[in-house]
Amino acid sequence: MSAQPIQSSDDASPDSDPIGSGAVVLPSRPDIAPEMRQLDFLLGDFRIEYTNLTTEDITTGQATCSARSLADGRFLELTQRIPVPGIVATWLLGWSDVDKSFVSLYYDDWGHHGTFTGPGWVDGHFRLKGDSAVFGSRHVFVEDFEIVDSDHLVKHGFIVVGDDLVPGDILHFHRI
Repeated sequence: MSAQPIQSSDDASPDSDPIGSGAVVLPSRPDIAPEMRQLDFLLGDFRIEYTNLTTEDITTGQATCSARSLADGRFLELTQRIPVPGIVATWLLGWSDVDKSFVSLYYDDWGHHGTFTGPGWVDGHFRLKGDSAVFGSRHVFVEDFEIVDSDHLVKHGFIVVGDDLVPGDILHFHRI
């Protein structure tokens, strides 16, 4: 059996033709969602002081973080470099006009991954909740950001256990 060639999208019959018109009507590129401005607080470079609350003995450390706009402002990429234990973690965040919520994909260079959603700013908190595969099992996490001032924000991370939010970490982001 031989492989069949894939028809180019330029040659394919578009499914957006008005019936019987013979005209090709292509969708136009939407404007950047105004909700994306809610992520401006994350843009730039930060020094992070973190406290890990999930270990038997609470541990602390420092990391760095850089966030930049992607896809003409339709997404934001936030990359954290955490020297101990040596993880480079990336978050992609954007607004879904279809779902009317923020969507996020998390991945790191250890193979962990997760998907998150959130409504945006509510009562002074930017909160994302989602399912992740980390350290050999699945967990539901809540990431809760608050702005302290224009150069300092704090993120409280929680692990969902039943109906409870168990503190997992605290990260202080200081703009550099």
